[in-house]
Amino acid sequence: MNEYLCHDFKTPRTDTSRRLSSTFRAIPVIFYVALIGSAYVMTMDYFNYKRALRQKTEAEERKKLSEEQRDAFNSEKSSLESEATKAEKVAQWMEGARNIQPIAVKIARAVQPETRITQVALERSEQVPANLALTIHLNGSQVPNELASIESALGQLLYRSYSPQQTKNGDVVEYHSTLVRQTD
Repeated sequence: MNEYLCHDFKTPRTDTSRRLSSTFRAIPVIFYVALIGSAYVMTMDYFNYKRALRQKTEAEERKKLSEEQRDAFNSEKSSLESEATKAEKVAQWMEGARNIQPIAVKIARAVQPETRITQVALERSEQVPANLALTIHLNGSQVPNELASIESALGQLLYRSYSPQQTKNGDVVEYHSTLVRQTD
């Protein structure tokens, strides 16, 4: 073989380049410290991510529970409000539905003994309980005077006639009116 091709690597050689300074020896240490630090940060991020997912599902469950409670409270509130509205309507109806016995007594006392009352009908409207539909059938010679005295007697009870109508069938006068309660 040729000596030119064969080299002996075991012989001492002189360095052709300078050695690195001793500060560069810290680079591998810094690399491994950065690697360990990165692994620690990634591990902590992973655990924090898993904890955040648990907290998110817990928050969604609490939100769903609070929404269900809110809906239950709203439905209970709406049912209570509807009951209160019904109660107010009943109270208004009761306030408007005054006793009709004084009206019948006033009508009976306002008529003279010569005039006969053949029929008296007092009907209360469901929509407006304060208003009464009055129908009277009178028989006698002084019926127009009797109707005027009936209206004045009803005025003492704070009722006024609204759209009164009278029709005469022979001796019988049929009187229709709506009694409206006046406010004080």
